[in-house]
Parts: sequence; C-alpha cells; structure tokens
Amino acid sequence: MNYTKRRKLLFLTFFNIFLLAILIACTGLINRCDINASIDRSNGLDNTAQDVVQTENKQTGTAHDSIEEKPEKDTQDNSQADKEAKHVQSPSAQDTGSKYSFLSYYKPENASRYEEYGLENPGLDEKRVVIDVNIGLDYPFYGLIKEIQNYNDVTVLVNKYNKLPDNYEPELKQLEERYCVPGRGAQHLRKEAAEAFIKMHEDAKKEGLNITAYGTYRSIPTQQRIWENAINSGRTQEDVDSLNSRGGHSEHHTGLAVDVVINDYSVLDTKEYQWYKDRAHEYGFIIRYPEGKENITGYKYEPWHLRYVSPEIAKEVYNSGLTYEEYYVTVIEPNMQK
Repeated sequence: MNYTKRRKLLFLTFFNIFLLAILIACTGLINRCDINASIDRSNGLDNTAQDVVQTENKQTGTAHDSIEEKPEKDTQDNSQADKEAKHVQSPSAQDTGSKYSFLSYYKPENASRYEEYGLENPGLDEKRVVIDVNIGLDYPFYGLIKEIQNYNDVTVLVNKYNKLPDNYEPELKQLEERYCVPGRGAQHLRKEAAEAFIKMHEDAKKEGLNITAYGTYRSIPTQQRIWENAINSGRTQEDVDSLNSRGGHSEHHTGLAVDVVINDYSVLDTKEYQWYKDRAHEYGFIIRYPEGKENITGYKYEPWHLRYVSPEIAKEVYNSGLTYEEYYVTVIEPNMQK
C-alpha cells in the first residue's frame, strides 16, 4: 500500500472513532436527562405526597385538637352546671328574700336569717320561718337583744329579745287597796291599764267574784334582784329563766301587767279564773303566757299574768289564738312601719 492510501485509511479510522465517541457522549447525555427527569418526577410525586400527608395530618391534627378541646369545653360546662346546681341547692340571701317577700311582715334585713333558719328547719313553711325569725327565735333566748324604742306605747313588746332602757320609768297610778290582794303593799299601773282593771274588778264583783291585783309594776333593779336571788337559791338558770325575767326584760316594768288573785297554779281552780280567761280581752287584757307556748314566749304557762294591750287588740289576739309575740310581728309591727 502506498503512503497516500495508508494516510487516508488512518484518517477514516480516527474519524469513525470520533463519531463513535460523539455518539456515545450523546447517548449518555440523553440517558442522564431521562434519569434527571425521572428523578424530578419522583421528587415531584414525593412532594405532592408529602403535601397530601401534611394536609391529612393537618386535617387530622385539627380534628384531634377539636377532640382535645371538646373535653375542656365539657369540663367548663360541667363546672358551670355544678355552680348552677349549687346555686339552686344553696340560694343566696337575696333569692331567699324573694321566696319570703310575699308576706306583709317580711323584713329585707332578715333575708339571710330566713334562709339559714329555713334550711335548719325544713319542716316549717314560709310563714312560720318569717314569724319565728322576726320574733328572734332563730337565736336562743337572750341571744339577740334589742333595746326597745317605743317603750311608751301600750302595745310595746317586752320579752327576752326586747329590753327596756335601763333608766325607763313609766307614769303610774296607784290602785286603791280594795282592788289589791291584802298584805301585798301598794300596787301601781299605768293609767290606761289601771282604769281597765278597775272596771273588770267591778264587773266581776257584780257576779260575786273578787279579781284583785297581786303584783303590778316592778322597777328594773327590783326585777334584777329577784332574778339573782332565784339563781342564788340553787335553782338552775334554765328553771329560773322559765319563770323569772331578767332586769329590763319584764312586762312588769311597763306598768301594763298585773298578776291577779295569786301567782301560782291554784288560780286555775278559782271561779275568778274561769270568768276572766274568757272575759279579760273585753277589758283590754290578754293572758300573756298561754299554755303550750313556752317555746315562743320563753315562759311556762302563767294563767295569773294579764297584760293590757287595749280592748281592740286584746280581742284580736284572743280570737286569733296567737301569742302576743306572733301577733306583734305579724300585725302591729308591720302597721308601725307603714
């Protein structure tokens, strides 16, 4: 082979090799592009899937939060329900006031006491609760003492919850001896009570009866000495308090009270008692401490103890069957406040 042919063959060989290299390079580039596209497509799917998962997780998370929040809301609702239940079970003083306020003798200032006393005594109706509290019976005797302001009224209520001022002294009229139990000394009553007692004595006398004054006015210091002497005699304080007033708490201080005939239970056997028990109210007197009412008046039955309150009121008390405490807080006191 001559030199020219050999050179041409060599050129063709290198050219083919060059073309082959270019072909190989192009093929690799195409494959790489395909691979990258595949990778990109794969990444795109992964991102989409991730978005879906994140979206599902977010939706699931929202539902979960809702589930978590729901019990919290329920807890709050339950807590509010408990408060409302407690509110119903334990009404406030204001609520209790509305429960009792339909009564004409309801006192707003006693609202919390009505509530407490009513809860302590569930068997009592609204009227009984208000009456008892207004009297003071939600406290023990001498447990809640108020000083009396209307001490000159013939309707004045003097008892273990209502005390006269220490310097109180009423204007009095002395009874003639013929109207008094012999040997008991001078007896005094306020003018209104004295005149009513004299008339009752005279009317009873026409029927052969002798209603006389055994005990009338007593000063506050005198009554306190009587009470202290009774305590020092060895009697229990409970027994003494059931029959003897403490100083300032006795109706005898007013000059409106009179013990008739004799102040022991033998009076029940007298014709005089049989007469005045159903006639005294016509003259303005009531049997102040009736039988079976010790829990209200604080005193045992005293059929000999009469109290002047005026004929009109005495008649109403007699016909009502109420103690004077009950009548006072349901009728007299509300009228005073109008």
